[in-house]
Amino acid sequence: MKRKLNFGCGTDIKKGWDNCDKQEGKGIITFNADDFPYPIKNNTYDYILLRQSLDFVEDVRATLFELWRISKPGAEIKIEVPYYNNRGAFNDVESKHFFSDNTFKIFVEETCIVNKQKKFQIEGLVLTPTIIGKFLPKCLRNKISMILPGLISQIHVKLRVMKNG
Repeated sequence: MKRKLNFGCGTDIKKGWDNCDKQEGKGIITFNADDFPYPIKNNTYDYILLRQSLDFVEDVRATLFELWRISKPGAEIKIEVPYYNNRGAFNDVESKHFFSDNTFKIFVEETCIVNKQKKFQIEGLVLTPTIIGKFLPKCLRNKISMILPGLISQIHVKLRVMKNG
């Protein structure tokens, strides 16, 4: 049976998953995502989901490395974050980070250089358009969104955990 973690779940408690958040609640593993190491054993999860939670941690790099630690070799980490130049990215006063489509590409490449070990591989990266952005063709929308805000709302990235069994 595959073990799944709903990281930063808030009120979205998924049945059959481990749900974790900084707030307490029924069915929630409670801990602060900024305190390392997490109270989870190495190589525990096959799949980790982060929906609109990575933008709230203090240290994105340390959080991703900690998620790598608790992931099994070959695990999938699926991340949803706000796009940096969308007005909606600034709605929550507790948001600490915003992301572009290059954020994860640079992070994955950098980890190879710094750690001399490939820790992640990007298996998918999708920019979700806003209602207005849907009126433009994808190739045009993605280029124009760098200078014209409000065309892209979120980034969905799928990372594959790379580690020796």
